[in-house]
Amino acid sequence: MALVVSVIGAGRIGRHVIDHVTDAPWLRPGRVLTRTEGPGAFWTTPADIIIDAAGPSALRAHGAACLARADLWTVSAAALVDDGFRQDLLDVARNAGTRLRLFAPWVAGIAEMPAGHATRLDLRISRPGSGAEFTGPLRAAARAFPDELNFAVAAALCGPGIEATRVEMTDAAPHRLEATLHAPEGSFRSEMTFSGQGTHPTALALMGALDRVQPGLGYGA
Repeated sequence: MALVVSVIGAGRIGRHVIDHVTDAPWLRPGRVLTRTEGPGAFWTTPADIIIDAAGPSALRAHGAACLARADLWTVSAAALVDDGFRQDLLDVARNAGTRLRLFAPWVAGIAEMPAGHATRLDLRISRPGSGAEFTGPLRAAARAFPDELNFAVAAALCGPGIEATRVEMTDAAPHRLEATLHAPEGSFRSEMTFSGQGTHPTALALMGALDRVQPGLGYGA
């Protein structure tokens, strides 16, 4: 039976996910919630998975309602630096028997070890036009630049934790991420330079995860 997938947001990430859900025979499109469409039909249409592709403000506004109804996959992890809000969402998920899933770390080693096994995460991020100039702890960085650090909070929460993650951000070209994940076994280092072309990398991560819910061959997480 096809899984029903609803989506919040139809922008650069959401529109690719919506197209992917529409084309996948093991998935069935549910509803799409945007700023210009009323939420009534969205909440009355059952879904197996709700994907939040709209950012931290959308997660704060709709996260609890989503988790009360379905598993929630979100690109908006920066909102979760608020410990109280994060706990509230987890309480809703626990009571409803649903799951909150974060996208996308893009950090080597995160998916290959249990949460909390790593001891430290160091991130260096450059992005032209971001206006982001910061060196210090992730919690402060995510509060100052939430739209730039959703991936970083996701990686921290699935890795060594927010307090064990440090960020260096610069407004400079090229758009680049360098991540070093430290664990008792050694250090895992990953580097990515983003071209700005093609599909948004987080959209690709969501599409890949949707592919992995189909019956048959799977790879890793």
